[in-house]
Amino acid sequence: LRHPAVALKTISSTQIRTSIHKYYNPSSYSSVNVLDRTKKNVARLYARRALELAAASAATMVTTAQMEAQIEKPLEWSAYDLAEKRKTFGEGISSLGKTSIERIWAAGSRIVNLTLLASPLGVLTPLAYLSGPGSMASNWAWDYAIWSVEKAGPTFIKLFQWASTRNDIFPSEFINKFSTLQSNTRGHSWKETVSILEECLGSKFHDILEFEDSNIRRKELANKHGLAMRKMIERQKYVPIGSGCIAQVYKAKLKEDTSLLPAGSEVAVKVIHPNILHKVCVDFYILNKITSLLEKIPYLNLDYLSMKDSVQQFRDIMLPQLDLRVEANNLRRFRRDFSDDDRISFPLPLDDLTSNNVLVEAFVCGEPIMEMLEHGRLNADQREDLAKLGLKTVMKMIFMNDFVHGDLHPGNILVDKNIQKRGKPLRLNLIDCGLVVEMGENDHVNLVKILGALIKRDGSSAAQLMVDTAKKCQASALDVKLFCKGIQTICDDDLDNNFLESVGDYLADICYLACKHKVKLEASFINAALACEIMEGIASSLCPTLEVQSVAFPMVVKAELMHGLKTMKML
Repeated sequence: LRHPAVALKTISSTQIRTSIHKYYNPSSYSSVNVLDRTKKNVARLYARRALELAAASAATMVTTAQMEAQIEKPLEWSAYDLAEKRKTFGEGISSLGKTSIERIWAAGSRIVNLTLLASPLGVLTPLAYLSGPGSMASNWAWDYAIWSVEKAGPTFIKLFQWASTRNDIFPSEFINKFSTLQSNTRGHSWKETVSILEECLGSKFHDILEFEDSNIRRKELANKHGLAMRKMIERQKYVPIGSGCIAQVYKAKLKEDTSLLPAGSEVAVKVIHPNILHKVCVDFYILNKITSLLEKIPYLNLDYLSMKDSVQQFRDIMLPQLDLRVEANNLRRFRRDFSDDDRISFPLPLDDLTSNNVLVEAFVCGEPIMEMLEHGRLNADQREDLAKLGLKTVMKMIFMNDFVHGDLHPGNILVDKNIQKRGKPLRLNLIDCGLVVEMGENDHVNLVKILGALIKRDGSSAAQLMVDTAKKCQASALDVKLFCKGIQTICDDDLDNNFLESVGDYLADICYLACKHKVKLEASFINAALACEIMEGIASSLCPTLEVQSVAFPMVVKAELMHGLKTMKML
């Protein structure tokens, strides 16, 4: 701002001489007057500075209040009770019998079936051990183990998919063999697909959908499996473009208009595997009984692990995937949450053609993100751009939306160019949204507090929050003290890396201390940390020099503002 013009007045020569005399002869004037003037000037400066600080503080408070008003909480927090919703859904979808006799019979039959399935390993495993790695017996044992897991059903496939990512627990050969379950599992036949489509879309579903027959895909699948499976695939009229433990996906075209897409549009048709609902429900019934029994055995002291609660949480995640209408709802919410970002895309579900066993959605073109990196089709700027975009997306899911894609491995992240935008920027397409993680407001605010403390390297506060927010904690006062001290030591010993820069290392150490001192970690913290770790791994592969904290920190601050917490200082 410019100072307003000041009028000048004429100064006489006498006044000038008097001023000069005062300057060079200060002793001729009272020192008391000088001291008074100095005090007054200092007081004026102090008052001015105090007013400036008060104005700045008021402006900061106004800005913070405006930001809090602009940051809206997820609508779902006030729409329903998450725990009650999960309970109601689980009771509604369960296929177990209504009487205890029916449930016991179903559990007994399932145990016998699994025992028979696993029994050949009792012979193959010793033979493989005696023959040594790479022998024919060893290959037979591994092939049968993978086949038996696939035959056992989705519950066991999910467990081994998780196990194949934990190279800190299992040997490398185990990881290499069972990692094949991550990308593709054995599907069901076209005949079974036809039966499900006729049940959901009617006997004339061919008048609605024209399925794509890909000889290239047929050969790819045939080469991945043994002779018997190869012959079955070659006999199939149509082969899926992908198969998971819950369902398999075909590519097709619409033969008629729908409410959202015109005829001729390419769509993905997801068909659930037959008879898996009963398997999953019985599996969780058995696991629930086993964990309850183990927790009641004296002297084992396993109750602090809350294995029964962990089984229940696993069940709450698995069961919604068995109803494809839930995935359609997930897609709608993701599309709403990211409607303001044209560089993030989710498939459009077609409600007219979607049911509990069939999901029809707009086909998403693109190439898996890591394949583009391996083939060298991304320059340095594009790699950094995609790394930041992916991190920002996951952090927004965790901290702002409380709705996290729970299966965000590289195969579910496709990259293409948004041809509708100027410059055709790269776009991330996220698919396979059946598995999501949702916490609810109370667990979410606890998560923000814990992660905020870890980011600030306040390990003691983070550890105490973990203890205070645990629904069941049997740790003694000494264990709690040692746990807090251990978490603080982890933060102090790793000054070069922030929590967000090395989530995997932090999480492994935290889990070790939790087991050692009998502190139960809440699933919301573990799930959010795992999502961060997966995306951090992908981002570091794209751009090793990227600082994760620079992307994640603003989201954490916004989350604190959303919950009305004291914001963190920049590190």
